[in-house]
Amino acid sequence: MRLLHTSDWHLGRTIRGLSRQDESERAVRQVVDIAIGERVDAVLIAGDTFETFAPPPDAERLLYDALSQLLRAGIRVVSIAGNHDSAARMDALAGVLRIAGAHCIGSVPKQASDAALTLPSRDGSEAATVVALPWVPERLAVEYEQLFAGPVEAMQRYAGRLEAAIGRVCQAFRPDTANVFLGHMLIDKAAVGGGERALQIGQAFAVQPRSLPSDAQYTALGHVHKRQRIGASPAYYSGSLLQLDFGEAEQQKYVQVVEVHPGLPADVRAVEIAGGRALRNIRLRLDELTQHAGRYGDAYLRVVVELDAPVLSLYEQVREVLPNALDVSFELTGAAADAGAPREARRGLAPGELFSRYYREARGAEISAELLAAFNELYQAEVQRAAP
Repeated sequence: MRLLHTSDWHLGRTIRGLSRQDESERAVRQVVDIAIGERVDAVLIAGDTFETFAPPPDAERLLYDALSQLLRAGIRVVSIAGNHDSAARMDALAGVLRIAGAHCIGSVPKQASDAALTLPSRDGSEAATVVALPWVPERLAVEYEQLFAGPVEAMQRYAGRLEAAIGRVCQAFRPDTANVFLGHMLIDKAAVGGGERALQIGQAFAVQPRSLPSDAQYTALGHVHKRQRIGASPAYYSGSLLQLDFGEAEQQKYVQVVEVHPGLPADVRAVEIAGGRALRNIRLRLDELTQHAGRYGDAYLRVVVELDAPVLSLYEQVREVLPNALDVSFELTGAAADAGAPREARRGLAPGELFSRYYREARGAEISAELLAAFNELYQAEVQRAAP
């Protein structure tokens, strides 16, 4: 059996208000081409196919076009819901897609046996048992009372419930098939890719690596955006298809091609995906700005400018030289950093910094990274809309 493992497409994703549809189309086209060229028997999509519960039509069209191409090539598809996907939406389409050979699992199956699928190889000489466990929301695994009884108790209860669920569904593994576990979850100590949202990723509601099935020839995971192997087990996150935010800057993206046979260790190859635009983090001094013109191709940039004192129209100055700069901020150096900016100098601060200071003064607390990112995205979208 030959499988292709991919995850975290996040179709419909934007970056600072800009669409990434073209990039997603190129990356998904590469996935389809690799699957066909490698003559895989099935494609496993380990969740977060979409960015939101209600994706835009272009994002849905891209998914269904890809499924059509794969199915016409004789490649079956197994897709599970991630925390960004609408489980109910997937379940509603599951019956129709199953007729064509695509298995979509949105909600956690009510019976453990319903989580198992048997997929034959192209020539019918082998088969794989794929056990699928989509994202399990915390509220479903932990009683309401436990969520508010204390974080430690809630985390332990969540991890325990998922460990038990994995054990139950994997009872469907068979000695005469290649056994594969497909799941969307956070494994404790996994190295996050940097683009995951802070409130949805963290070492909070995580599952211990020992919970993963030891009798699986391969475990295909989604949810973490950086490709990696988990421990010594044959378990992998394939990672996202695009560099989704600047925490993933310059990070290579992959899909996994997996050769697996009953009772034998899996042979795993990472195949590069290059459809997305690169993201770069740039630090410079304002007097060096012009030296950076034309250096970075079409990469999207997050620029930090080191300043001796705040300046007016910093964003506009940077964008004039680096038009792909989507995120511009500054850091004061030397005496200016020690003294802090007086109230009159706030005119020169980046909008995000002004909002952060306002939030700190009004609420008496630091702004969350998620709220600041949302503000910056809205601000950049308005700048783009107002541009001549």
